[in-house]
Order: sequence, then structure tokens, then C-alpha cells
Amino acid sequence: MGRDTRRFPGHEELWLYLKDFGEVFGLREMIRFNVRVEFVGMVDDDKDVDDNMKRWMVKSVEKKTGEVIEEVFDAVVVASGHYSYPRLPSIKGIDLWKRKQLHSHISTGCLILFVVVVVGCSMSGQDISIELVEVAKEVHLSAKSLDVPPGLAKVISKHHNFHLHREIESLEEDGRVIFVDGSCIVADTFLYCTGYWYKFPFLESKGRVEVDDNRVGPLFEHTFSPFLSPLSFVGIPRKLIGFPFFESQAKWIAKLLSGKTSLPSFDEMMQSISEFYLAREAAGIPKRNTHDICDFNYSDKYADYIGFPHLEEWRKELCMSALLNSIENLDTYRDSWDDDDLLQETLISPNSLLLRKGKRHLYR
Repeated sequence: MGRDTRRFPGHEELWLYLKDFGEVFGLREMIRFNVRVEFVGMVDDDKDVDDNMKRWMVKSVEKKTGEVIEEVFDAVVVASGHYSYPRLPSIKGIDLWKRKQLHSHISTGCLILFVVVVVGCSMSGQDISIELVEVAKEVHLSAKSLDVPPGLAKVISKHHNFHLHREIESLEEDGRVIFVDGSCIVADTFLYCTGYWYKFPFLESKGRVEVDDNRVGPLFEHTFSPFLSPLSFVGIPRKLIGFPFFESQAKWIAKLLSGKTSLPSFDEMMQSISEFYLAREAAGIPKRNTHDICDFNYSDKYADYIGFPHLEEWRKELCMSALLNSIENLDTYRDSWDDDDLLQETLISPNSLLLRKGKRHLYR
């Protein structure tokens, strides 16, 4: 009762879902809260030992007491996410511009009657611009191209204070923002919707896992380090169906660590990684976008490695339907759609029935 049942619920409902998930599957007692990991590295790294004999030193700090804890483990799974280190563009004058500069990672706060420049035209930039246009004096969205999706074009046409610009040439100390076409405005606030960097400051890999232009590697299937097996990563790929994909990663890792499956040889993994990099390069995909998968079928590839069922077709179709709807109807797609037949399939799916059964147990 009292839960957010909308198809696109607010952040509180997502938090409650994760909380419920942890309760149903008994995860909370396995989590240490208020602990910061400071260091992860191999024990006796200089010794040539079999992968199955490698051990990992983990140093962590209790935030409340400051106590330093050192422990040794058989394996490490890095699941620290990639939404913690904001990526800022290189713009002439960015260090001289004295007015407010924010990243979408941080709450935008009160920008009522402000002139705001939003840098970045991906989903976060579009979503935040739509919210700001209702309260800000002016919203100026800077994009790489003026050829924007039809849904965004519709929204811009409805608001006299919503303006689309090309990229920014420079920022001036007096508050002026000069665009590459020579046009100029005076702004109060700069809001960067420019993504994030992958960073693992706690991980000591001695160069065997590196971040190069936002490519984390080398990693076999974005998950396993050939050099430091069984070190694994969950959540590196982007632009796919998040939770089911992360679950498929976790299942593969669990089967590997429990000895129920094995990885290909070192040479085979390195060859697979090299072929993937070459294919991305041939497709014209920049190195910084190595982990942008943009393929809802990718989790099926993981399932095939360990003999698990593929992602349900209705789930892929539902996500694609929502994506296409957002491209055409950016300001209404959350509340208006025409794929109720797919929604009905979700209600009879085994996973949905299992979760609802777990919730009934929770609230009994």
C-alpha cells in the first residue's frame, strides 16, 4: 500500500525495490554498512602461483570509528559502479568562469529564474532540461548537433525559454558563453550532463587492469581480468537492460568461484578482447565508449556461457518500445504508451510471480 505503481516510478520506489530484494533474498546480513574500501591488492604478488592459489588483501576503514581492517580473501568482485566520478569537458576558459558550475551527479538545487546552460544532449541532459524549463528563466542546451530526436524538438517548440545550441567555443570571465557558431549569451549556471569516468582508486593491479580513455581493460567480456583471474567486475557495461544484465554477470561469476565452470585460456581471452576492440574501432566507436553496449541481447551471451535461460523476449520488446516512445514523445512517454499487451506478459512471468510472493511474505 502507498507504493509508486507507475511504469516509471520515482527514485524512492527504486530504493524500496532494492530494499525489498535484499530482504527477500537475505542479503542485508551479508553487507557491511559504513565501511570504505581503501586498498585491494594481491598477497605475495611477486610469486608465480596458480590462479586458484592467489589471495587478495583488502583494507577497509570503519567510517564511524576510523578502525582499519585488514583481511585476506580468495577472490574479489569489484561492483563499485561507475556514477561517482563526474567527467567534465575540455572548454576554453572553464577555469576562469566564476559563476556556478554543477554536474548532474549533484543535486541541481534551486535554479528558479536562472539562465542555465546544460552541456550534453544524452538522456540525462534532455530530462534535466525538461524539468528546468518549467522554473528557470532560460535553458540553453548545448549539443554536438542541431539534428536532435523528434521528441526533444517537440519540447523545445513548446517553450519560448528553451534554446538549442551547438557546442561551446569558450567561457568568459564576465559570464558570457560563446558557441562555435559565434552566438553568445550571458548565463548564471553551467550544468554538465557529460557522463562519468571509470575509476578504481583502491585497486592495486600493477598495470594489469587500467583505465585508458575510459576503457577498463583488458577485461574478458567486460567482466574478468585475464591477468588477475579470478578478479572480476560487475556493472562496467552501459546502455543495456541494467538489473537483468548485472544478474547474469553475477551468476557467471558465482558459477566460476564455486568451481562449477571455468574460463577460457589466457590466450583465448586475450584474443577475444583484441577482436572486440578491433570490431569497435572498425565501427567507428571511440575508445571512451568501449563499454556502451547498446544491445538488449547481450545478457543472453552471458547466459550461454553458463547454461542459463535467455532474457525474456517480452522484456527486450518492452524496453525497446519504451526507448522508441521516448525518442518520439520525450515529455509524455512515461505516462502514455500503446504496448499494454507486453505489460500483461510481465504479470504472468515467473520472476514477477516470485517477487510478488516474496513481498507477501515480507508484509505478512
